[in-house]
Amino acid sequence: MTATLQSLWEVSLLLCVFALLAIAGLLLARVVGERKANKRESLRRQLLPQLLRGEPVPVERSRVARRMAADLTIELAELVQGNDREGFLAAASLAGADAELVRRLRSNAAQDRLVAAETLAMFPPYASAVSAVALSDRNADVRLGAALALAQEGRAPPVGKLVRSLGIGSKEQSLLVVSLMRDLARTNPHAVEALLYDLEVPDTAKLAATDALAESSSVDHEALVAWMAEASEEDSDLRPRIFRALGQLGHPSGHVAILAGLDSERWQVRSAAAEAVGRSALHSAIPRIVQLLADDQWWVRFRAAEALTRLGAEGRLALQRAAADPNWIVREAASTILAEQAAA
Repeated sequence: MTATLQSLWEVSLLLCVFALLAIAGLLLARVVGERKANKRESLRRQLLPQLLRGEPVPVERSRVARRMAADLTIELAELVQGNDREGFLAAASLAGADAELVRRLRSNAAQDRLVAAETLAMFPPYASAVSAVALSDRNADVRLGAALALAQEGRAPPVGKLVRSLGIGSKEQSLLVVSLMRDLARTNPHAVEALLYDLEVPDTAKLAATDALAESSSVDHEALVAWMAEASEEDSDLRPRIFRALGQLGHPSGHVAILAGLDSERWQVRSAAAEAVGRSALHSAIPRIVQLLADDQWWVRFRAAEALTRLGAEGRLALQRAAADPNWIVREAASTILAEQAAA
Protein backbone atom coordinates (compact mmCIF):
# COMPACT_ATOMS: atom_id res chain seq x y z
CA MET A 1 0.00 0.00 0.00
CA THR A 2 2.82 2.35 0.99
CA ALA A 3 4.69 1.55 -2.25
CA THR A 4 1.56 2.32 -4.30
CA LEU A 5 1.09 5.69 -2.62
CA GLN A 6 4.73 6.55 -3.13
CA SER A 7 4.47 5.65 -6.84
CA LEU A 8 1.40 7.87 -7.22
CA TRP A 9 3.22 10.71 -5.49
CA GLU A 10 6.25 10.33 -7.80
CA VAL A 11 4.03 10.28 -10.91
CA SER A 12 2.20 13.38 -9.69
CA LEU A 13 5.50 15.13 -9.04
CA LEU A 14 6.73 14.18 -12.51
CA LEU A 15 3.54 15.52 -14.09
CA CYS A 16 3.96 18.77 -12.19
CA VAL A 17 7.52 19.10 -13.49
CA PHE A 18 6.31 18.49 -17.05
CA ALA A 19 3.56 21.09 -16.60
CA LEU A 20 6.04 23.65 -15.27
CA LEU A 21 8.39 22.98 -18.16
CA ALA A 22 5.51 23.35 -20.65
CA ILE A 23 4.46 26.66 -19.09
CA ALA A 24 8.05 27.87 -19.11
CA GLY A 25 8.34 26.86 -22.78
CA LEU A 26 5.16 28.71 -23.66
CA LEU A 27 6.32 31.82 -21.81
CA LEU A 28 9.70 31.67 -23.54
CA ALA A 29 8.06 31.23 -26.93
CA ARG A 30 5.81 34.20 -26.24
CA VAL A 31 8.77 36.37 -25.23
CA VAL A 32 10.74 35.33 -28.30
CA GLY A 33 7.69 35.86 -30.52
CA GLU A 34 7.09 39.32 -29.11
CA ARG A 35 10.73 40.25 -29.60
CA LYS A 36 10.58 39.09 -33.23
CA ALA A 37 7.31 40.94 -33.78
CA ASN A 38 8.77 44.11 -32.24
CA LYS A 39 11.85 43.79 -34.41
CA ARG A 40 9.73 43.34 -37.54
CA GLU A 41 7.56 46.32 -36.62
CA SER A 42 10.65 48.43 -35.99
CA LEU A 43 12.05 47.41 -39.35
CA ARG A 44 8.73 48.20 -41.03
CA ARG A 45 8.62 51.69 -39.49
CA GLN A 46 12.20 52.27 -40.63
CA LEU A 47 11.81 50.88 -44.14
CA LEU A 48 8.39 52.16 -45.13
CA PRO A 49 9.00 55.94 -45.35
CA GLN A 50 12.42 55.52 -46.96
CA LEU A 51 11.13 53.14 -49.61
CA LEU A 52 8.29 55.50 -50.45
CA ARG A 53 10.76 58.38 -50.75
CA GLY A 54 13.09 56.25 -52.88
CA GLU A 55 15.96 56.79 -50.47
CA PRO A 56 18.78 54.32 -49.71
CA VAL A 57 17.81 52.14 -46.78
CA PRO A 58 20.60 51.87 -44.16
CA VAL A 59 19.40 48.72 -42.42
CA GLU A 60 21.20 45.52 -41.55
CA ARG A 61 21.23 43.07 -44.43
CA SER A 62 19.73 40.28 -42.36
CA ARG A 63 17.23 37.76 -43.65
CA VAL A 64 14.51 39.38 -41.53
CA ALA A 65 15.25 42.76 -43.13
CA ARG A 66 15.18 41.26 -46.64
CA ARG A 67 11.86 39.57 -45.93
CA MET A 68 10.34 42.79 -44.62
CA ALA A 69 11.62 44.74 -47.62
CA ALA A 70 10.16 42.12 -49.96
CA ASP A 71 6.80 42.15 -48.17
CA LEU A 72 6.64 45.95 -48.36
CA THR A 73 7.58 45.87 -52.03
CA ILE A 74 4.78 43.38 -52.76
CA GLU A 75 2.36 45.54 -50.81
CA LEU A 76 3.28 48.91 -52.28
CA ALA A 77 4.82 48.45 -55.73
CA GLU A 78 1.49 48.54 -57.59
CA LEU A 79 0.52 51.74 -55.77
CA VAL A 80 3.67 53.67 -56.70
CA GLN A 81 3.39 55.04 -60.23
CA GLY A 82 5.25 57.28 -62.63
CA ASN A 83 8.73 58.55 -61.86
CA ASP A 84 8.39 57.59 -58.19
CA ARG A 85 8.38 53.88 -59.04
CA GLU A 86 11.96 53.89 -60.33
CA GLY A 87 13.25 55.33 -57.06
CA PHE A 88 11.06 52.97 -55.05
CA LEU A 89 12.38 49.90 -56.86
CA ALA A 90 15.97 51.09 -56.55
CA ALA A 91 15.56 51.53 -52.79
CA ALA A 92 13.89 48.14 -52.54
CA SER A 93 16.84 46.53 -54.30
CA LEU A 94 19.29 48.17 -51.90
CA ALA A 95 17.27 46.75 -49.03
CA GLY A 96 17.54 43.24 -50.51
CA ALA A 97 13.91 42.87 -51.59
CA ASP A 98 14.80 41.63 -55.07
CA ALA A 99 17.11 38.91 -53.71
CA GLU A 100 14.36 37.69 -51.38
CA LEU A 101 11.81 37.67 -54.21
CA VAL A 102 14.18 35.64 -56.39
CA ARG A 103 14.45 33.13 -53.54
CA ARG A 104 10.65 32.92 -53.37
CA LEU A 105 10.52 32.02 -57.06
CA ARG A 106 11.84 28.64 -55.95
CA SER A 107 9.22 28.18 -53.23
CA ASN A 108 7.18 24.99 -53.12
CA ALA A 109 4.04 27.09 -52.61
CA ALA A 110 2.51 28.16 -55.93
CA GLN A 111 1.02 31.32 -54.39
CA ASP A 112 4.45 32.46 -53.18
CA ARG A 113 5.95 31.90 -56.63
CA LEU A 114 3.08 33.76 -58.28
CA VAL A 115 3.31 36.84 -56.04
CA ALA A 116 7.09 36.93 -56.33
CA ALA A 117 6.94 36.71 -60.13
CA GLU A 118 4.28 39.43 -60.38
CA THR A 119 6.40 41.77 -58.26
CA LEU A 120 9.77 40.94 -59.83
CA ALA A 121 8.31 41.68 -63.26
CA MET A 122 8.51 45.36 -62.29
CA PHE A 123 12.31 45.10 -61.87
CA PRO A 124 13.88 45.37 -65.37
CA PRO A 125 16.98 43.26 -64.50
CA TYR A 126 14.78 40.28 -63.60
CA ALA A 127 12.68 40.08 -66.77
CA SER A 128 14.51 36.93 -67.89
CA ALA A 129 13.98 35.23 -64.52
CA VAL A 130 10.25 35.96 -64.60
CA SER A 131 10.10 34.91 -68.27
CA ALA A 132 11.47 31.52 -67.23
CA VAL A 133 8.58 31.24 -64.76
CA ALA A 134 6.04 32.27 -67.41
CA LEU A 135 7.35 29.66 -69.82
CA SER A 136 8.13 26.71 -67.57
CA ASP A 137 6.59 26.86 -64.09
CA ARG A 138 4.79 23.65 -63.19
CA ASN A 139 1.64 25.51 -62.20
CA ALA A 140 -0.57 26.95 -64.99
CA ASP A 141 -1.86 29.82 -62.83
CA VAL A 142 1.68 30.87 -61.97
CA ARG A 143 2.69 30.81 -65.64
CA LEU A 144 -0.30 32.93 -66.64
CA GLY A 145 0.18 35.40 -63.78
CA ALA A 146 3.85 35.86 -64.61
CA ALA A 147 3.02 36.34 -68.30
CA LEU A 148 0.37 38.95 -67.46
CA ALA A 149 2.77 40.84 -65.22
CA LEU A 150 5.49 40.88 -67.88
CA ALA A 151 3.05 41.93 -70.60
CA GLN A 152 1.84 44.85 -68.50
CA GLU A 153 5.44 46.02 -68.17
CA GLY A 154 6.15 45.47 -71.87
CA ARG A 155 8.76 42.75 -71.15
CA ALA A 156 6.94 39.58 -72.24
CA PRO A 157 8.76 36.70 -73.99
CA PRO A 158 8.17 36.17 -77.74
CA VAL A 159 4.41 36.04 -78.31
CA GLY A 160 4.29 32.75 -80.23
CA LYS A 161 6.48 30.99 -77.69
CA LEU A 162 4.38 32.35 -74.84
CA VAL A 163 1.10 31.21 -76.42
CA ARG A 164 2.41 27.68 -76.83
CA SER A 165 3.88 27.55 -73.34
CA LEU A 166 0.65 28.69 -71.72
CA GLY A 167 -1.45 26.40 -73.88
CA ILE A 168 -3.75 29.28 -74.84
CA GLY A 169 -6.79 27.95 -76.64
CA SER A 170 -6.13 24.35 -75.62
CA LYS A 171 -5.24 23.90 -71.95
CA GLU A 172 -5.61 27.52 -70.87
CA GLN A 173 -9.14 28.90 -71.28
CA SER A 174 -9.08 31.69 -68.66
CA LEU A 175 -10.76 34.98 -69.53
CA LEU A 176 -7.51 36.64 -68.42
CA VAL A 177 -6.07 35.53 -71.76
CA VAL A 178 -7.96 38.38 -73.44
CA SER A 179 -6.31 40.84 -71.06
CA LEU A 180 -2.94 39.27 -71.80
CA MET A 181 -3.48 39.64 -75.54
CA ARG A 182 -4.41 43.29 -75.13
CA ASP A 183 -1.19 44.02 -73.27
CA LEU A 184 0.83 42.09 -75.85
CA ALA A 185 -0.88 43.92 -78.71
CA ARG A 186 -0.13 47.25 -77.09
CA THR A 187 3.62 46.63 -77.13
CA ASN A 188 4.04 44.21 -80.05
CA PRO A 189 0.92 44.26 -82.25
CA HIS A 190 2.57 42.70 -85.30
CA ALA A 191 3.69 39.66 -83.30
CA VAL A 192 0.10 39.22 -82.10
CA GLU A 193 -1.16 39.61 -85.67
CA ALA A 194 1.25 36.88 -86.78
CA LEU A 195 -0.66 34.43 -84.58
CA LEU A 196 -3.62 34.68 -86.96
CA TYR A 197 -1.62 33.10 -89.77
CA ASP A 198 0.05 30.40 -87.68
CA LEU A 199 -1.64 27.07 -88.47
CA GLU A 200 -0.54 25.56 -85.15
CA VAL A 201 -2.24 28.22 -83.00
CA PRO A 202 -5.76 27.19 -81.83
CA ASP A 203 -8.74 29.21 -83.03
CA THR A 204 -9.63 30.39 -79.53
CA ALA A 205 -6.17 31.92 -79.16
CA LYS A 206 -6.59 33.60 -82.55
CA LEU A 207 -9.91 35.06 -81.46
CA ALA A 208 -8.36 36.46 -78.29
CA ALA A 209 -5.72 38.02 -80.54
CA THR A 210 -8.46 39.33 -82.84
CA ASP A 211 -10.28 41.01 -79.95
CA ALA A 212 -7.05 42.65 -78.87
CA LEU A 213 -6.09 43.80 -82.36
CA ALA A 214 -9.56 45.24 -82.93
CA GLU A 215 -8.76 47.81 -80.27
CA SER A 216 -5.34 48.58 -81.72
CA SER A 217 -4.57 51.21 -84.32
CA SER A 218 -1.10 49.82 -84.96
CA VAL A 219 -2.01 47.15 -87.50
CA ASP A 220 -3.58 47.06 -90.95
CA HIS A 221 -7.25 46.48 -90.17
CA GLU A 222 -8.04 45.61 -93.77
CA ALA A 223 -5.82 42.53 -93.65
CA LEU A 224 -7.20 41.64 -90.23
CA VAL A 225 -10.80 41.93 -91.39
CA ALA A 226 -10.02 39.83 -94.46
CA TRP A 227 -8.82 37.03 -92.20
CA MET A 228 -11.88 37.38 -89.95
CA ALA A 229 -14.25 37.37 -92.90
CA GLU A 230 -12.72 34.14 -94.17
CA ALA A 231 -12.85 32.59 -90.68
CA SER A 232 -16.51 33.57 -90.32
CA GLU A 233 -17.42 31.21 -93.16
CA GLU A 234 -16.31 28.16 -91.18
CA ASP A 235 -18.98 26.41 -89.15
CA SER A 236 -17.51 26.55 -85.65
CA ASP A 237 -18.51 27.62 -82.16
CA LEU A 238 -16.23 30.63 -82.53
CA ARG A 239 -18.24 32.36 -85.27
CA PRO A 240 -20.29 34.56 -82.92
CA ARG A 241 -17.10 36.05 -81.46
CA ILE A 242 -15.78 36.71 -84.95
CA PHE A 243 -18.90 38.68 -85.87
CA ARG A 244 -18.71 40.69 -82.64
CA ALA A 245 -15.12 41.56 -83.46
CA LEU A 246 -16.10 42.53 -87.01
CA GLY A 247 -18.72 44.83 -85.57
CA GLN A 248 -16.20 46.37 -83.20
CA LEU A 249 -13.82 47.09 -86.06
CA GLY A 250 -16.57 48.45 -88.29
CA HIS A 251 -14.33 48.14 -91.36
CA PRO A 252 -16.26 48.24 -94.69
CA SER A 253 -14.48 45.11 -95.96
CA GLY A 254 -16.25 43.11 -93.26
CA HIS A 255 -19.77 44.11 -94.29
CA VAL A 256 -20.28 41.26 -96.74
CA ALA A 257 -19.41 38.70 -94.07
CA ILE A 258 -21.75 40.35 -91.56
CA LEU A 259 -24.63 40.32 -94.04
CA ALA A 260 -24.01 36.63 -94.70
CA GLY A 261 -24.08 35.96 -90.96
CA LEU A 262 -27.63 37.32 -90.72
CA ASP A 263 -28.82 34.31 -92.73
CA SER A 264 -27.02 31.68 -90.68
CA GLU A 265 -28.94 28.61 -89.53
CA ARG A 266 -27.52 29.06 -86.03
CA TRP A 267 -29.32 31.64 -83.90
CA GLN A 268 -26.10 32.49 -81.99
CA VAL A 269 -24.51 33.58 -85.27
CA ARG A 270 -27.57 35.55 -86.38
CA SER A 271 -27.62 37.32 -83.02
CA ALA A 272 -23.93 38.23 -83.18
CA ALA A 273 -24.25 39.37 -86.80
CA ALA A 274 -27.22 41.58 -85.92
CA GLU A 275 -25.19 43.15 -83.13
CA ALA A 276 -22.33 43.71 -85.59
CA VAL A 277 -24.70 45.50 -87.98
CA GLY A 278 -25.48 48.09 -85.33
CA ARG A 279 -21.90 48.54 -84.17
CA SER A 280 -20.55 48.92 -87.72
CA ALA A 281 -23.34 51.29 -88.82
CA LEU A 282 -24.32 49.02 -91.73
CA HIS A 283 -27.39 50.98 -92.90
CA SER A 284 -27.95 48.81 -95.99
CA ALA A 285 -28.87 45.93 -93.66
CA ILE A 286 -31.89 47.70 -92.12
CA PRO A 287 -34.52 45.79 -94.20
CA ARG A 288 -32.96 42.46 -93.22
CA ILE A 289 -32.67 43.51 -89.56
CA VAL A 290 -36.37 44.41 -89.53
CA GLN A 291 -37.13 40.88 -90.73
CA LEU A 292 -35.14 39.48 -87.81
CA LEU A 293 -37.59 41.13 -85.41
CA ALA A 294 -39.80 38.14 -86.21
CA ASP A 295 -37.07 35.56 -85.60
CA ASP A 296 -38.06 32.54 -83.51
CA GLN A 297 -35.23 33.22 -81.03
CA TRP A 298 -35.66 35.98 -78.45
CA TRP A 299 -31.96 36.96 -78.40
CA VAL A 300 -31.94 37.45 -82.16
CA ARG A 301 -35.00 39.69 -81.94
CA PHE A 302 -33.46 41.66 -79.09
CA ARG A 303 -30.14 42.19 -80.89
CA ALA A 304 -31.96 43.17 -84.08
CA ALA A 305 -34.04 45.78 -82.27
CA GLU A 306 -30.95 47.01 -80.45
CA ALA A 307 -29.10 47.33 -83.77
CA LEU A 308 -31.86 49.52 -85.19
CA THR A 309 -31.38 51.99 -82.33
CA ARG A 310 -27.74 52.35 -83.39
CA LEU A 311 -28.54 53.02 -87.05
CA GLY A 312 -29.54 56.65 -86.75
CA ALA A 313 -32.86 58.21 -87.69
CA GLU A 314 -33.58 55.61 -90.38
CA GLY A 315 -33.15 52.74 -87.94
CA ARG A 316 -35.24 54.37 -85.21
CA LEU A 317 -38.03 55.09 -87.71
CA ALA A 318 -38.03 51.43 -88.76
CA LEU A 319 -38.22 50.43 -85.09
CA GLN A 320 -41.18 52.74 -84.44
CA ARG A 321 -43.01 51.29 -87.43
CA ALA A 322 -42.27 47.78 -86.16
CA ALA A 323 -43.86 48.69 -82.82
CA ALA A 324 -47.19 48.92 -84.70
CA ASP A 325 -46.68 45.77 -86.80
CA PRO A 326 -49.61 43.31 -86.98
CA ASN A 327 -47.29 40.51 -85.87
CA TRP A 328 -47.25 40.55 -82.04
CA ILE A 329 -43.75 39.07 -81.92
CA VAL A 330 -42.39 41.98 -83.96
CA ARG A 331 -44.35 44.49 -81.88
CA GLU A 332 -43.04 43.06 -78.63
CA ALA A 333 -39.40 43.12 -79.76
CA ALA A 334 -39.64 46.72 -80.98
CA SER A 335 -41.70 47.94 -78.02
CA THR A 336 -39.29 46.43 -75.48
CA ILE A 337 -36.30 48.34 -76.84
CA LEU A 338 -38.30 51.55 -77.25
CA ALA A 339 -39.46 51.29 -73.64
CA GLU A 340 -35.88 50.73 -72.46
CA GLN A 341 -34.74 53.81 -74.36
CA ALA A 342 -37.54 55.90 -72.88
CA ALA A 343 -36.62 54.79 -69.36
CA ALA A 344 -32.90 55.40 -69.82
